[in-house]
Amino acid sequence: MSSTAIIAIIIVILVILVAYAFISQTMERKRKQRQRQLTACKLRLRDFKYMASGFPAGFLPKELNLLVYQSLIDACEKLTHLEPKITTHVDELTLFSKQLNELRQQPASKKRTTLNSSQQVKEVQSLLQALTNYLGQLKNAGKLSEAQLQQYTSQIKRLQVQITVDNHILNAKQALNSQKERLAIHFYTLAKKLLAKESGEVNYQKQILQLNDVIAKLEQQVAQQDPKGQPGKQAGPQSGEWEEFEADVNWKKKAVYD
Repeated sequence: MSSTAIIAIIIVILVILVAYAFISQTMERKRKQRQRQLTACKLRLRDFKYMASGFPAGFLPKELNLLVYQSLIDACEKLTHLEPKITTHVDELTLFSKQLNELRQQPASKKRTTLNSSQQVKEVQSLLQALTNYLGQLKNAGKLSEAQLQQYTSQIKRLQVQITVDNHILNAKQALNSQKERLAIHFYTLAKKLLAKESGEVNYQKQILQLNDVIAKLEQQVAQQDPKGQPGKQAGPQSGEWEEFEADVNWKKKAVYD
C-alpha cells in the first residue's frame, strides 16, 4: 500500500473520530439540557401544587389564582413533551385544565379570608414571597408586561397588608386571653395605623372604624379598672412583651415593603 493511501486512510479515520466526538458532545449537551429542563419543570410543578393547596380557600384574588393554575398547566405541558410516556403528566394536565376552566367561570369574590393562627400567617407570607419571585421571573423572560406585573404586585401588597393586620389582631387576642388589655390595645393600634397608612387605592375605612370601636371599649375597660390612672398590673407591656411586639413590627415592615 502506497504512502498516499495510508495517509488518506489516516485522514478518513481522523475525520470519523472528530465527527464522532462532535456528535457525542452534542448529544451529551442535549441530554444535560433536557435533564435541566425536566428538573426545573418538576420543581415548578411541585412548588405550584403546594401553592394551589397552601393558600386558604378564597384567600387569593381571582387573577392570582388563575395565574397559579396556568403555571401548573404550563409545567404539565412541558413535562408531557419531555416525558411523553409518563401518563401521570397527561392526567394532571387534564385535571388542572378542568380546574382552571371552572375557576374562570366563577365570579370574583369580594369576601376577605382571615388568617386564624400565627403559623398560618408565616406559611402564607412564604407562599406570597414565592409568588412574587415567580412574577419577577416571568417579567425577565418577557412573558409578563409591565402593566400585568404592576397589577399582580399591587394585589400581593394588599394581601401582605391584610396578613400583617391579621397578625396584629391575633397578637391582640392572645394578649386579651392573658388579661393584658393594654398590650391588646397596642396591637390593635398597630393594625389601625397600618391600615390608615396604606389607605388610598384600597379603602380600609370600615376596618379602621371597627378597630376604633374595639380600642375604645378596651380603653374604657382599662380606665374602669384603674380610674385614677395609676399604673398597676396593667400599666403597660413589660420588657419581654415589648420585645415581642417590636419583633412583630419588624416582621410587618419586612412583609409589606420588601
